[in-house]
Amino acid sequence: MEVQYEYEGKLYPVRIIREGEAFRITIGLKSFLVEKREQRPGFLTMTINGKVSKCNIATEGNQRHIFINGDVYRFNKVEGGTRPAGFDKLPSSITSPISGRVTVVGAAAGDAVEAGRVILTIEAMKMEYQIKAPYTGKVEKVNFKVGDQVDIGALLVEMEKKEE
Repeated sequence: MEVQYEYEGKLYPVRIIREGEAFRITIGLKSFLVEKREQRPGFLTMTINGKVSKCNIATEGNQRHIFINGDVYRFNKVEGGTRPAGFDKLPSSITSPISGRVTVVGAAAGDAVEAGRVILTIEAMKMEYQIKAPYTGKVEKVNFKVGDQVDIGALLVEMEKKEE
């Protein structure tokens, strides 16, 4: 099967081929052998090129939020190689990849943040998910406080990208 995924404003061709019980996943020029074992719906243990990782996948329409070893990756499935509207623009907002409770707020409106800085931490099913700044910029608004319940897709943070 061949699909294309958009990730952080770039389009990647992805080829998925079953090899026995495993999958050969090729993204661009990189290839990975992936074996999976579903623990429960949406929660997997994956062996990627021999390294074991815990993974959680949340689906929202054509968007996939993939959590691997504490990092969150957001992919938008692109049909037929078309580029979605606004494809080349970085998002100005960060939405929640999961439903859960906010346990840490690490930035406030007006804060300058570096790419990768933890802005919020959300707890769901006894697991913590760190929501990180996707780029260097300024936090315009944080819409939740510690203790608030958030739903998947909720607008967590509004940001402005720092001009380079």
